[in-house]
Amino acid sequence: METTALLKWKPTFQNQNNSLLASWTLSTDACRDWYGVTCFNGRVNMLNMTNAGVIGTLYDFPFSSLPFLDYLDLSLNQLSGTIPPEIGKLTNLVYLDLSINQITGAIPPQIGSLKKIEILHIFVNQLNGSIPGEVGHLRSLTELDLSNNVLNGSIPVSLGNLHNLSYLHLHDNQLSGSTPAEIGKLVKLIELDLSSNQLTGHIPPELGNLINANLFNAFSNELSGSIPIEIGKMESLEELSLHDNNLSGPIPKIIGDLTELKLLHLYSNQLSGPIPSELGNLKNLSDLELSNNSLTGQIPPSFGNLRNLQILFLRHNKLSGSIPKELGYLDNLVVLEMDENQFSGHLPEHLCQGGKLEIFTVNSNNLSGPIPRSLSKCSSFKRVRFDNNSFTGNLSEAFGIYPDLELIYLSENDFHGELSSNWWKCKNLTDLLIDGNRIGGCIPPEIGNLKGLQRLDLSSNHLVGMIPGEFGKLTSLEYLFLQNNHISGNIPGELGALTKLDSLDLSNNRLNGSIPTFIEDYRHVFLLNLSNNKFGQKIPKEIGGITQLNVLDLSHNLLVGEIPPQLANLKILYCRAL
Repeated sequence: METTALLKWKPTFQNQNNSLLASWTLSTDACRDWYGVTCFNGRVNMLNMTNAGVIGTLYDFPFSSLPFLDYLDLSLNQLSGTIPPEIGKLTNLVYLDLSINQITGAIPPQIGSLKKIEILHIFVNQLNGSIPGEVGHLRSLTELDLSNNVLNGSIPVSLGNLHNLSYLHLHDNQLSGSTPAEIGKLVKLIELDLSSNQLTGHIPPELGNLINANLFNAFSNELSGSIPIEIGKMESLEELSLHDNNLSGPIPKIIGDLTELKLLHLYSNQLSGPIPSELGNLKNLSDLELSNNSLTGQIPPSFGNLRNLQILFLRHNKLSGSIPKELGYLDNLVVLEMDENQFSGHLPEHLCQGGKLEIFTVNSNNLSGPIPRSLSKCSSFKRVRFDNNSFTGNLSEAFGIYPDLELIYLSENDFHGELSSNWWKCKNLTDLLIDGNRIGGCIPPEIGNLKGLQRLDLSSNHLVGMIPGEFGKLTSLEYLFLQNNHISGNIPGELGALTKLDSLDLSNNRLNGSIPTFIEDYRHVFLLNLSNNKFGQKIPKEIGGITQLNVLDLSHNLLVGEIPPQLANLKILYCRAL
């Protein structure tokens, strides 16, 4: 009977040439020869068809004809349609996995009849509607994963009855309402993931009872109120992620008791007050992210104890004072972001002492003084921002050669000296911004060897000499800003190769000659500023072919003749040609 019933389901598959299911025939023994079928005492008790290439539905699945089935795995196929209510007839099921398919519709309340079920996985489908309260009848459940669907409504209070539950994953749905305090009764929980929903209200203090949980994620919701101090009782936690909510108030000092923590994400909330020095007790921490809050005060020197820390995000707060020298003890740091605060004083020595620091940002602070030698020699740098401070020193001595460097912003500081020809040795460089300093001398032609360079800003310095013809090799360049210098000579003909340019600003220099006609090849340029130079002759009519142009400024030059009628074709928002 079971064999016949399964053979009635097989013809409903859209891919009848499935080689894995070729063994499903009347002439073979289902218990011995059929793919995915296992029997006990001659009755089908297991059906494992994970990743079997099935394209079909569950509408003709023989729920009524498989009374001894205790294991059903149909994950990683292309099942569509809804889950039939007849699924409730599989009363001996212990394991059910329908995950990673294209199943739609609601979870039928009849699923509450599966009283023996221990594992229920229906993640990564397109389920909608609410989670039926009948799920709370499944007292044997140890794993419930309904994540990555389109489920809505509130989390059923009845889930608090699932006292054997170890894993509860409801993340990446559209669940709303408050988090039931009853979840705090699930003291066997190891993982609780409610992230990426639309949950509101407070974090229930009852969750502090989950003393065995090693993961609690509730990020990307609309939770409000303070972080309950009871969270400090969850002493098994290894990951705590509450970022992207509306949480307010201070960071509880008692989080420093969660000494098993490896990851703590509280960023993008409205947290205020100082960073508790007790966080320095979290010696297993590898990832600490507190950015985008309203935290005040200084970085605790106790952070020097976090020797396993690889990622530290403190950006976009209201932190002040000097950056503690103890951060130099963090030999494993790969990412350190402290930008957009109110830090002052000098950068401490010994940052990057471990030689692993790749991303370092301190831009938009009130920092001053020289760049420490440990950073100058930090050969692991990939993305670095020092801009919008008051750093000093000779530019060519303050920065070295970084083989993996992709981006460096040094803008709006007080660096002096000349541009080093060594920048071209940073072969992976895409962004080089040194504007707003006191850099003199000529532009090294070697910069033209940075084949991947996309943004170059040397504006508002004291540069002299000519634009190197070697810049014509920068064929990936999108932004070239050289304005407010003392650069002279013609625009080199080689620059005609820069056809990916979006913005070109050479204004307020001493450039002369004619505006080159190759400018019509700059098809993507939306800003072209050549004002306040000594360009002569006529305005080239070819400018009229740059259809993307929004801002055109040719004013304060020595141009003659009429404005070409072709310029009337441009949809310019701003134009000066006087």
